[in-house]
Amino acid sequence: MDRKKAEFLVDLQKVKKFKQKKVNGIFADLYDWMFTYVESETNLREKVRAKHLFRHKLGLETELELDKNLQLHFEHWLLFDYVTVVGSRLLDLFVRTKKTELSKEMLELSGILMLMHLEPIRVHKVENGRVIYTPLFSEDNKTLEATPYLFSANLEEGELVFARIASIGYEKKLIGPTIKIDSREEDKLISQLEAVFAKGKTVYRRYLKEYGIDALNSQKLS
Repeated sequence: MDRKKAEFLVDLQKVKKFKQKKVNGIFADLYDWMFTYVESETNLREKVRAKHLFRHKLGLETELELDKNLQLHFEHWLLFDYVTVVGSRLLDLFVRTKKTELSKEMLELSGILMLMHLEPIRVHKVENGRVIYTPLFSEDNKTLEATPYLFSANLEEGELVFARIASIGYEKKLIGPTIKIDSREEDKLISQLEAVFAKGKTVYRRYLKEYGIDALNSQKLS
């Protein structure tokens, strides 16, 4: 009986790994498709407007060229968080435009990404490529783990970090570049977030969706 149970559990893990590998492939295709859409099908005026707003948020000169790091942040903010002149996010427009072409699995993953936002987390450690962390305002202080997707996290124990985290299959993944907060800016930033968090989780999530990218103003310089 025990032997049969053990064999069943092993098979279950194989199924889980197989499903995760499949969803990883689907997500990779979706991720590439989303950014191709932004690059090739988004109105040029919309991109110019978005970059102007991005620069304004960070207090950058209008004509200043974004460096590679800021450009990556801009591209992810543009897709996931920026609100267009018609009041929609580009990810929403992508799904509406491609809904007849997207598979069921892609539509489900898109829905998960729509709810994603930059959120503050406290890093406990990084091991075997996994980031062990807790959300800044964790009620039970339970540690979670996420794996960076495409981008190297390069995080250290104790750091306060803003990251987009999404559940892809059985795994949590860090989507896009992270923002490491300068320790000298932490107290001020946490006080601001506490005031918003006190108004309720819905208000807090909405605030992070709209203003999370502003954390770049408090980032640790390399």
